[in-house]
Amino acid sequence: YLPHVLHSGKGVFGRFSVLFTVSIVWLYAYILTISGAYKNVKLKTQAHCRVDRSGLIGGAPWISVPYPFQWGAPTFDAGECFAMMMTSFIAIVESTGAFIAASRYASATMIPPSIVSRGIGWQGHRYLA
Repeated sequence: YLPHVLHSGKGVFGRFSVLFTVSIVWLYAYILTISGAYKNVKLKTQAHCRVDRSGLIGGAPWISVPYPFQWGAPTFDAGECFAMMMTSFIAIVESTGAFIAASRYASATMIPPSIVSRGIGWQGHRYLA
């Protein structure tokens, strides 16, 4: 309902509606927690509703702050580098061949180099010329 009230930001509220909803609910739970609304209720309700006792962040091992090199130091393998260069070359040849084959199949005129250079891998070619 927020886009109808503010009359702007419809794209942002539409894309991030779940994040905004979770943030609003957590803010509401935080306000209820610091105001003392959960002091005289059952322990199960406190564990589920209070933001200081829920243990959601501490109990989830997948929520953590990444730190540099946590999986080890970076490595370089020349074989993998050459394999990626060959894969890029193959992509260049295949996309060029696909363009030429599509133009011949459609009985069109030959493709100019400015169109062929739009293929996969040819993007750096126009900067070199």
